[in-house]
Amino acid sequence: MNEPRLSALEAENARLRALLGQYRRQAVMIAQRHERLGRFFIAERDANRAEASRLAAENARIRGEAELAAADYANDLGELMQNEARQTLLMQELSHRVKNTLAMVQAIAAQTLRNAESLDVAAESLGARLIALAQAHDILIQGSWSSVDLRSLVDGALALHAEGESQQFRVTGPDLTLGPRPGLTFALMLHELATNAAKYGALSTPEGHVEIAWCVEAGEAGGEPHLRFRWEEVGGPPVRPPTRTGFGSRLIERSLVHSFGGSVNLAYPVTGAVLTLRAPLSAVVAEAP
Repeated sequence: MNEPRLSALEAENARLRALLGQYRRQAVMIAQRHERLGRFFIAERDANRAEASRLAAENARIRGEAELAAADYANDLGELMQNEARQTLLMQELSHRVKNTLAMVQAIAAQTLRNAESLDVAAESLGARLIALAQAHDILIQGSWSSVDLRSLVDGALALHAEGESQQFRVTGPDLTLGPRPGLTFALMLHELATNAAKYGALSTPEGHVEIAWCVEAGEAGGEPHLRFRWEEVGGPPVRPPTRTGFGSRLIERSLVHSFGGSVNLAYPVTGAVLTLRAPLSAVVAEAP
C-alpha cells in the first residue's frame, strides 16, 4: 500500500475514533440525564404516593369529623324540637291549670258571697279559703303538680289552727299520694272542717281535739279498693246539726262525691262532728308516672 493511501486511512481512523469518543460521551451524558430523570420521576412518584396517602388520610379525617358534626347537628335539632314540643305542652298544661284554678276561685267566691251574713264576713271567709287554696297549690308545685302527699296536705291545711306543740290534731294514716284535683279538694275540705271546729267545735276549747285517720280498704267481693278518710272531733262543746247546708258540705258533696264517685257521711253527735268519706282509690290517687 502506498504511503498516501495509508495516511488517508489513518486520518479517517482518527476521525472515526474521535467521533466514537464523542458518541460515547454523548451516550454517557444521555445515560446520566436519564438516570437523573429516572431518580426524579421515582422521587416524584414516591412523593405523589405519600401526598396521596396524606390526602386520603386527611379526607378520611374530614369525612369522619363531618359525619360527627352531622350527627351532633341531628341530635341538637332533635333535642331542640323536643324542647319546643315540651314547651308547647307545658304552656297548654299551664293554660288548662290556670283555667281550672280560676273556675275554682270563681265557685268559691260565688258560694261565699251567696251565704255570707255580711260583706265583712264574706271578705274574711273568702280570704281564708283562698289562702288555703294557695297553700295547696304550693304543696302541689313541690310535687311538680302531678301528685301531693296526703299527710303533707293535712299538715299544711291544719297549720293555721295548730299552735306550737299543740296536741289538738292526732293524725294517723299510711303514705298516700293524691292527684292534683283531689288534692285541692281535700285541702279546701280540711280547711272548712278545721274552721268550723275552731268556731263551734272541738278546736274552740283547749280540752278538745280532732282525730284524723285514713286507710285503704279492700273492695267488696274482689272489687276496687277504696280510700277511707275520717275526721272526728272529741272533747269540744256539745254540738247540734246545722240548720242549713254550708259551703263545706256543698264542697264535699259536689266535689268529692259527684266528681270522684265516693260516699260521705257527716254526722253531728253531741260529742262532736264526725265525717267519714269513702272514694275509689283509682279516682283520688296520683297516676303512676
